[in-house]
Parts: sequence; C-alpha cells; structure tokens
Amino acid sequence: MSGVAEPTRESSAEVIYLRSYGDRDRDDHDVVARVLDAAAEMLREATFADLTTGDIAERARVPHRELGMYFRSRDAIVAEVYLGLLRDAPLAVDVEQSAQARVVALFHQLVMLVADTPELAAACSSALISKEPSVRAVRRRIHAELHRRVRAVLRSDAWPEVAETLEFSLAGAMVQASSGSATFRDTADELAGVVAALLPEDP
Repeated sequence: MSGVAEPTRESSAEVIYLRSYGDRDRDDHDVVARVLDAAAEMLREATFADLTTGDIAERARVPHRELGMYFRSRDAIVAEVYLGLLRDAPLAVDVEQSAQARVVALFHQLVMLVADTPELAAACSSALISKEPSVRAVRRRIHAELHRRVRAVLRSDAWPEVAETLEFSLAGAMVQASSGSATFRDTADELAGVVAALLPEDP
C-alpha cells in the first residue's frame, strides 16, 4: 500500500472550476473581483490622480500586500476593469445591415462605453498607453477583444488590411476620447467618417 487513498466515486465527481487569471483558484478570483469592483466604484467618486492602490485595497477589504500579489499598479487594475467592460458589452451582428452600418454601430457603442464616467475614462486612457509590463499584457487582451468584435461585425466583407486599419482607428479614437482631447460623441462621429471612407456603401 502506498498510503495514498484511492479516489472515491464521490471525489471523482467533484465540480472542476475553470481558473481565471492564470493558475489562481476561486479564492483568488474573489479577491480580484473585489479589487476591480472597488476600483470601478471609486472612479465614480474620485479623480484618477487621487486614487492609490492603498485606497483600492481598503475599499475592497484586501490587505495592501495581498493586492500587490495580483496587480503591480493602479494602471494594471484599471486596464482589467476596462477589459471587463469590453467583454461585458453586448455584441449583436445584424446581417441585414451593410458592413459599414454594422461597424459604425459597433464603434459608436465602444467609444461611448465610458462616456458617462469621465474619471474612469481618464483612467482607462492612461492604462491604454502605459508602458508598464503588467499593463502591456492586459492591453494585448484588450486589443484581442477589439479584434474579435471588429471581425465579428465585418464577417467577410473587408480585406484583412482594411479590418486592421479599422482596428487601429478604433483604438486610437478610444484613447483620444477617454483622454478628454475630444468629446465622446464627436469622436464617434469622426470615426463614422473613417469607416465610411474605408467601407463605402455598395452603389
């Protein structure tokens, strides 16, 4: 006998939880969720410049040292918040619409995503251009989500080079609007013009 108990039928039927954020377990997932929720709440109440990881840890009821095990900076936290907003945004593809109309509708939705929360928008803008390694990793996932959505609404109605140009235009417009250099609505309107130039309606 090896001394190791053989798995029982009951134990072999345990629910297997798919892990998020790498190899973290369910407790870790709960901590991360509390941190992200706390950061999003605080950015509706205070300025991004005044926000600290210590403040976020206190609101999330997580020891500051423990928060540092998951996030290297407030930019990394905000980048994850923004990624969550993107992933939660509904995605519908109306095949009766033209490719131009579908892309314009998608871009308007994504540009306006944080229009009602200016401090969260400013924080997202900072996160999207941060050079911190931990933020770059999240930004790659953000761009992958944008890529998925653009390709979903385009279907097969554009050359890959056109799709790539649209994605770059969207990412740049989102940073521009979130930084406050233009209003969200004006940015969405300008982006619609870019889409029209790249995807003219069929004659």
